[in-house]
Amino acid sequence: MKKTLWFTKFGVLSLAAVTVLTACGTAEATEETATTDNPDAETIVVGTGNAYQPFVYLDENNELQGYDIEVLKAVDEKLDQYTFEYEATDFKNVLTSLSADKVDLAAHQYEYNDERAAKYLYGEVGYTDYTLFIVTSGGKENFATLDDLQGKKVYAPQGSNVAYLLEQYNTAHTDEAQQIEIIYGEGSGEIFVSGLENGTYDAGLITKYDQDKYNKQFDAGIVLSTEPINVSKTFFLYNKGDDELKEAVDGALQELIDEGTLSEISTEVLGNDYTK
Repeated sequence: MKKTLWFTKFGVLSLAAVTVLTACGTAEATEETATTDNPDAETIVVGTGNAYQPFVYLDENNELQGYDIEVLKAVDEKLDQYTFEYEATDFKNVLTSLSADKVDLAAHQYEYNDERAAKYLYGEVGYTDYTLFIVTSGGKENFATLDDLQGKKVYAPQGSNVAYLLEQYNTAHTDEAQQIEIIYGEGSGEIFVSGLENGTYDAGLITKYDQDKYNKQFDAGIVLSTEPINVSKTFFLYNKGDDELKEAVDGALQELIDEGTLSEISTEVLGNDYTK
């Protein structure tokens, strides 16, 4: 089934009405009615980000793009009972919108953690590998475990699963000498890599995808720990009680995995298969 997706005022711009971005980083547009083979299809509002390239972001034409979006489009193609529309906003506001029932599904490379699981319903089928390794600048001290980071400065994006893991470690190690110094930030990849190289941070926690991207983009030469410190995948999030929607999306995701389509989307958008 071929569907035409809805475009909403928070992120994806219609051809009929295009305006400039507002100060908070969102875009304005006139809503368009979706056309689908099923006129009774339920509209599912997907909350996502607007500045996390190449996963979810607004391009130069203020149109929503990215790996997560392409996966959701492929999922929507398989679900006749639903049609997806998108609301793109700042990362920090996505789960707030889910809590307020302004969106039905949250998509922003969310990994599992207990704090989120207490508030939201996680999907059971992951769509991106999000195994984390300790990263350092080439030629500098390497670290194998979180214990090796005690007393070290470690970068963590605000509100991320990296921050959560480091905070949980510090909570479990009450002796100040055993704690990790978390350096919070929302900087670009270039700032992160520069910070590793100039000693602003001793280390960070990133995926294999991030290492490949940074080394290619900045000729960085950053290296990962031999063993991961956390093995995970990314999942879509829902409000508690939305089991029917979750199970439908999980089923469609599993079909995409089984038929090889998810791997193809990853290779096309991310440059390699980062689904396993």
